Amino acid sequence: MKHIGLTILCLWASLSITAQVNINEAVQRNLEEARLRLEDFNKERLLDSLDQKDLPKLVSGGILGFADMSNYIITRSHNTMSSHMRVGGELGGFLDFSLHQHFAIQPQIIFTAQQNHFEATDTTNHLWSFGVDIPIYFLGRFGNMQKGYIQFGAGIFTHFTFASNIANKFENVDQPEGVTPSSIPQKEAENSYDYSRLYTLHNNHFGVCATVGYEFPIGIQINAQYKVSLSDIAGFYSEMKGKEIADALIYPQSVSLGIGYRWK
Repeated sequence: MKHIGLTILCLWASLSITAQVNINEAVQRNLEEARLRLEDFNKERLLDSLDQKDLPKLVSGGILGFADMSNYIITRSHNTMSSHMRVGGELGGFLDFSLHQHFAIQPQIIFTAQQNHFEATDTTNHLWSFGVDIPIYFLGRFGNMQKGYIQFGAGIFTHFTFASNIANKFENVDQPEGVTPSSIPQKEAENSYDYSRLYTLHNNHFGVCATVGYEFPIGIQINAQYKVSLSDIAGFYSEMKGKEIADALIYPQSVSLGIGYRWK
């Protein structure tokens, strides 16, 4: 009887140990399966939160085209001096460095063809200027890349002039040597401007700029920009008109509106 009881006890202990091992193995399998599912879930959540379609690329670029209006801000003038805006054009490109979803630095290079009418005392001048603007903008953005976003910012720029053509009205300025109204063909006399004077690399300047725009999901942009120089270019005109203009302060400014495209 004693042997039977001991046998039953040993058998029960063996079955209990086996059952406990099986239970532990099942628990371990369930825990491992739960851990893997949780890890996959966390990865999916992380990928969803960092969806590359919702974030701008670190570096991107594109092209820009503008119609602009430009003239001069004139101060400290002892004479009646004014500058009237005329239409010009701009074409260039940009690189965009996205430091954050809502912040970027964007350098641009924009080739410009600008004009304005400049009047001083009894002289009227028509200025054509060909050059390049190099602005650097610090941009803020609101929205997402799938639905489009608004961007705005400010920065600094520098302008280099390749060539500037000053046209003086014949009736208001001294005539170039050998040129008289009677020697000018009728068609040119009607225009009454002398385009014989060419000045180059005199009105380089630098200043501050601002921009606001909207980018659509396909990459097309609408942008408006404003630039104003902080450097006085009155010396550019002193060769033509003398001290009365050199005593004034003349600052170029421009307003532009255009479209662009970003490669994604």
